[in-house]
Amino acid sequence: MPINALDMRLVHRVLRREFAAIPGLIADVPDGDTVRAKVVRDHVTFVVGALHNHHAAEDEMVWPLLHNRVPAQADDIERMENQHNAIAAAVERVNAGLPVWVSAPVGQAADQLLAAVGELELVVVEHLDDEELNAVPIIEEHLSQDEWGATVRRATAFLTSHPRLAIVLGGLVLDYASPDERQTFMSGVPLVPRLLMRFLSPRMTATYRRRLYAAAG
Repeated sequence: MPINALDMRLVHRVLRREFAAIPGLIADVPDGDTVRAKVVRDHVTFVVGALHNHHAAEDEMVWPLLHNRVPAQADDIERMENQHNAIAAAVERVNAGLPVWVSAPVGQAADQLLAAVGELELVVVEHLDDEELNAVPIIEEHLSQDEWGATVRRATAFLTSHPRLAIVLGGLVLDYASPDERQTFMSGVPLVPRLLMRFLSPRMTATYRRRLYAAAG
């Protein structure tokens, strides 16, 4: 029976919207305001970390299985892997620019970080569009529910040491989902995380956003 990779699509939606907002957050930090720059840096680090672990799970647990099971789709799978490599290189440029900008959020440092973030957003969006069109149908047809569940757990394992961010990420996923999507998504979440998301995510995500966007002036 085909699986439903709705959770992947919802995470992609979060990534698209958060990456689209990051240039504005950086540009709106007043020159020299290192306190506000640190708030934005932490958010960029959070979003980039979610992206990295999402891709690491696919690299470790999805693409190898599909190479074995669907050799006729090797070109599509290899393209996903190559896009991950391009994204990783763009992430390195963002990570290199962040500390320079935070220490002096002005002028050339801001311009260079904005250029790096803009490049990263472009390659991420291109990849997510391609993946949803060409790779997700292969995933849904050829992975079992247990295999997909293990992939999702791998993708979110980094949040076990950041429980507040886990709840915030859950809130972002729910924010960007329709009512029907929320119901379907929540039905697959284990009981304790589901209760945390239902009762804590709305408030904690709103608090997170107020602090983040206050930092944008």
